[in-house]
Amino acid sequence: MNGEVNNNKQKLTAKTIVLIGIIVFTVLYFAEVINTLKYLYGVIFPLLMGATIAYVLNILVSGYEKVFFPNSYNVIIIGIRRGACIILSVFTIILLLFFFLRIVIPQFSQSIGLLAAGFPVLYDNVYDWASQHADEIPVLQQKLEGLNMDGAAALKKVVNVLGDWAWGTVSFMGSVFGVAINVILAFIFAIYILFGKEDLNDKFGKLLKAYMRTERRERLCEGLRTADETFSNYIIGQCKEAIILGLLCTIGMLLFRFPYATIIGPVIGLTALVPMVGAYIGAAIGFLLIVIVDPIKALFFILFITILQQVEGNIIYPKVVGDSIGLPGIWVFAAITVGAGLLGIAGVLLGVPVAATVYKLLDKSINERLC
Repeated sequence: MNGEVNNNKQKLTAKTIVLIGIIVFTVLYFAEVINTLKYLYGVIFPLLMGATIAYVLNILVSGYEKVFFPNSYNVIIIGIRRGACIILSVFTIILLLFFFLRIVIPQFSQSIGLLAAGFPVLYDNVYDWASQHADEIPVLQQKLEGLNMDGAAALKKVVNVLGDWAWGTVSFMGSVFGVAINVILAFIFAIYILFGKEDLNDKFGKLLKAYMRTERRERLCEGLRTADETFSNYIIGQCKEAIILGLLCTIGMLLFRFPYATIIGPVIGLTALVPMVGAYIGAAIGFLLIVIVDPIKALFFILFITILQQVEGNIIYPKVVGDSIGLPGIWVFAAITVGAGLLGIAGVLLGVPVAATVYKLLDKSINERLC
């Protein structure tokens, strides 16, 4: 017994020394460690992208496998089921991308073009109105004197800022050729994962069983199951919500004869992919488009969107989608804010399911300790 205790103490001491050594080495050679990590990330990036593609495709593949003759014992059907379901899933993604590229993006681009065309007039009108009332608000008068630009100059300044940001983003992402190669490699890796997912799962289970104690292995598996459930429900839920909200908005705007209905509806559906705040971003774009044509209708549009959001969020969404995120609203907002600050658009999309997974695991751990 004493020998086992001493052995455990020696292992703990060795682990502590190694951990301290890693920390000291990282502090002393911080720049070199960061550069090495960046290089390794660049090397394995296609594999990470492939795993992500495989995960998203697997949601569709699993769904198709449930309806592709699931009870058949025919050898041919069993042999082709996985390949056929993968092909159907890829075809579904291609159709969604086709819809996105041919319908949503042109509509979004057209809305930006209309907004840019009408922005100078709107700016000048707001500027004239503010100038007339500047005497009543001294602070406003000082701001107007310092502004000293018309609508066209303001639009040019906005375009220059966006242009600098866009070129910086392109430079950061690298060449188009490199991105294309990464996407092709990632897609091939994803197909291999999907064809051998059961075998990979078995090997991963054996690896954990060989090198991890039972208690830690069960905790890790529980965490992975929670993450899988959260991410899959989040992806499916947000896609359903975006489609529902986009269709309802387009139909409602056509019925109430709002201008740019076929443009604003898809844009609101697209921005609804961002939880909690996305639809309001789309509504802001719609308001700016309509206010250029008819300010009164723009106010009614805000009222329409507010009512639509309440109906969709409280009646339709819970019945069709359910509680796909499982995260309180305040934490959703916090996850979006932190994710955007760390990883930009990717952080906005991934921050919520990551936070929801941590929230569920922490909630379960707290309840277990309190019981």
